[in-house]
Amino acid sequence: MSQEKDFENRLLDFNGDKYSMVVLASMWAKVMKKKQEYKNEPDAEVIKLALNDILSGAVTKEMIIKGSADALVQQRREEEEARKEAERKAKEPLKL
Repeated sequence: MSQEKDFENRLLDFNGDKYSMVVLASMWAKVMKKKQEYKNEPDAEVIKLALNDILSGAVTKEMIIKGSADALVQQRREEEEARKEAERKAKEPLKL
C-alpha cells in the first residue's frame, strides 16, 4: 500500500477527538517549521507531515506540548536578544 493511501486510511480510521488532533498538528507543524529541514517547505506540506507523525504515533501529545513550549521559550529569548541589540545600536553614536 502506498504511503499516501496508508495516511488517508489512518486519517479516516482515526476515532479520537479530531479537533484536538488538528490543534496538536498545528502546534507540531510550528515546531517543525523552526527546524532547518522544514523552513522552506510549504505550510500545507508541513501540516500533513505533522498529522502523519501524530497518526503514526511518531510523536505523542506530551512531546508536542514540550516541543511547543521549548519553541516559545526560544522565540522569546530571540526577541529579547533582538530588543537588546536594537537598544545597543540606538545608543551608538551616529556615523556619517
